[in-house]
Amino acid sequence: MGKQTTLVWNKKVPNTEMDKFKKVIEEKYNRNFSSYWEFHKWSVENYIDFWEELWHYFGVIASRPYDQVFKKIGNGFLDIEWFSGARFNFAENILRIRDNRTAIIYADELGNDETVTFAEMYNEVKLYAAAFRRYGLRIGDRVACYMSNRKEAIFAMLATTSIGAIWSGPLPYYGARAASNIVNNMEPKFLIAVDHLQDNGHQFYPIDNLPAIVNNTPSLEKVIIVPTKEETYSRDLSDIRSSVFLQDFLQSGRTSDGLVPDIEFEQLPFNHPICINFTSGTTGLPKGPVHSAGILIPILRDFAFHLNLKCGDIVFNCFPVGWSLWDYPISSLALGIKLFLYNGSPYFNRRGSNIWDIFSQYKVSFAFLATSMVDKLEKEKITPTPGANFDSLKIIGIGGSPVKKQNFEYLHSTVKEDLFVGSMYGSTEVFGAFSGFDFNTQSFGGEIQAPALGVDIRCFDHNGNSVVGRRGELVVSTPTPAFPIYLWRDVDNRRMYDTYFSKYEGRL
Repeated sequence: MGKQTTLVWNKKVPNTEMDKFKKVIEEKYNRNFSSYWEFHKWSVENYIDFWEELWHYFGVIASRPYDQVFKKIGNGFLDIEWFSGARFNFAENILRIRDNRTAIIYADELGNDETVTFAEMYNEVKLYAAAFRRYGLRIGDRVACYMSNRKEAIFAMLATTSIGAIWSGPLPYYGARAASNIVNNMEPKFLIAVDHLQDNGHQFYPIDNLPAIVNNTPSLEKVIIVPTKEETYSRDLSDIRSSVFLQDFLQSGRTSDGLVPDIEFEQLPFNHPICINFTSGTTGLPKGPVHSAGILIPILRDFAFHLNLKCGDIVFNCFPVGWSLWDYPISSLALGIKLFLYNGSPYFNRRGSNIWDIFSQYKVSFAFLATSMVDKLEKEKITPTPGANFDSLKIIGIGGSPVKKQNFEYLHSTVKEDLFVGSMYGSTEVFGAFSGFDFNTQSFGGEIQAPALGVDIRCFDHNGNSVVGRRGELVVSTPTPAFPIYLWRDVDNRRMYDTYFSKYEGRL
């Protein structure tokens, strides 16, 4: 380690979920891993076995078992059929818990608070799915979402994927032109949108952009509006073609006697597409990485092993639909983890409570914050109110841009001295992180603690040589189910390979 590094974690946490999984592997394969690094080495050298063991460890619900874990179907890095022959449904796996434990906590800057149980979530998804089917949503169709971080988006996304349709949409802050470009590119049958949101005290009215979006998207057959303001109910919707309020739309899914049909979880291949996560467009027109139902497994790996979160733990998320960080934590619901949907800005003072007070009040266990957020929280000297309790807070991940040592120092001095803080990296193109955490390995401020299990990350120089201690490009050398299956509307995968595979052949 360099002279400027600071040891920020040097503890041992007994009986972590990763320890349990490691023991399974040691016993089955007659191995003994004395460190995380040895375990990681096994996971990338035996990556087919590794991903197969995760399938069984997390008990993937499937109507038909797989014939083969890893099947090459072409010469490209992504030309792989994972778990070929299997038939399963992404939403069915997420909705496996259906009791009265809390699944979703919601809060916004306007002072609204709400909780949703797993049973209530299942019933809501059932109703959304029935309405979608009533209006003709089919496998492979698209549903666009133009909404902030709300429960309705979760319900609609799970209903969409239960049918085998594809989910995506623009950020709710986008204006009519930018939002239209993304929605029209999707060619969706349905658009679900919120009328209004508040972020850091600023008012946004997505409903005002709907006429332009709808006029620019001839494929739309139904526009579903989620009203949050009383005046929306009296608004003339004639300028929004084929529009309907959410409650009227959901009512259409009921039978003539008022009952809701059971969910039909379409049984589909592991590689069946479920979502498009459009990039920001900072390096050209937004690209649309399409991800498969298989992202379930790498995400469960992250939340169970690298974050060591348990049933009942609470994951804070303040990122809206349109950002890959919105749908990233949804899979954790399958572990009994609660999602705390905060519809607002980390810098906003909510009824006299700042973001740290909210963490204390709602007993948050884990949060991912962009580096820029942590920088601004420190700059604005946002500190917890005296008496705030962070006994439940286990870990904060930071990423999105290089994490600095001072980010670690700020969180330890401001929030909790013995808090596990870690640099957490992935990308819009990948579900599941590149980097991982191990609570029984030392961690240093400003550094990535370790690569994630099953992810063979290296640093390459301009000649394609793997280097250590020198500047270079991050390269993933081994395939995983976390990668996109293709880019949306990318003919012959040309843009995919020109963008990601032209520099170092055979690696991402």
